[in-house]
Amino acid sequence: MKFNEYLKSCRQKSNLTQEELVQELYNFEVDFIGVDTRTLSRWEQSQTKPSVNRQITIVKYFQTKSDYIFPCFEDFERDEIEAQICEVGVENIIGKNKELVLNFPASYIIADDLKITHLRQLDTIDSTIKMAMRLDKEFTDSYSQLKDENFKQWAMHPSTLFLVCEIDDQFSGLLFTLRLKPEIFDKIINFEMEEKELNISHFASFDKDGCNYLLNFFAQSQKVASLLYLRYYAHLIANQNSILKVGALTMMSEGKKLIERIKLSHYKDTIIDGYSISSYEASLSDVLINEDVLKMIFHKL
Repeated sequence: MKFNEYLKSCRQKSNLTQEELVQELYNFEVDFIGVDTRTLSRWEQSQTKPSVNRQITIVKYFQTKSDYIFPCFEDFERDEIEAQICEVGVENIIGKNKELVLNFPASYIIADDLKITHLRQLDTIDSTIKMAMRLDKEFTDSYSQLKDENFKQWAMHPSTLFLVCEIDDQFSGLLFTLRLKPEIFDKIINFEMEEKELNISHFASFDKDGCNYLLNFFAQSQKVASLLYLRYYAHLIANQNSILKVGALTMMSEGKKLIERIKLSHYKDTIIDGYSISSYEASLSDVLINEDVLKMIFHKL
């Protein structure tokens, strides 16, 4: 989606004339001094474009007009949102990561060969879970103590997002997230509760506000990683009216770098059974309203 399309769509959804929007932006942020209807008209016609900082402010302004961070996507299905996201922009956000993103030869990967499916829809769910558990133990040195039955039970819950990427039906990456009730999310982030204690009664349904908790991520190549995160961002945008926060725990230096790149802020540290663990969290607004994400959405290549 181009920014001019977003701007025009949001203004019309808000039932504002150009004159009214100019006044509203002026009242909202001093940075819009000097912006007039002629400037706004040029933005809407894509003759010029506001600076990224002004784009961020405009997105924040329209968020105050509705429950949506991106009202222009309110009626979009997830796959329609995916089509609007710049894949190169996703790659720039997640960056390089030697531990979590391997360097599987790019020459073997063709985009059409990559298939992303929810774990519960795979015939190979049991073997994929065993793979996920091996990765989990390798990355956490067995700290998490999650069991196969945990993963399978969680994967079957309708509110979880357990994505698996395959190439020619062979495992090539995963991204698992949980939709937790806000009070449970806070306990996890504050180290008042451990992942191994979670059960499906702690998950938030889609008709209730919830928090997105990043549980597991691994990819055999940058291409696989970017496609998994493209689907993840589309999921966040599609559920923007009911996700309050995003969070994660990690004990890996590379994991911390990735978490910080997606705009989660360091929250707390602790030591459990000799393991140094860090928690991260951010509001969904902070995760989605920033320069990197706006470039990903509004600068599609």
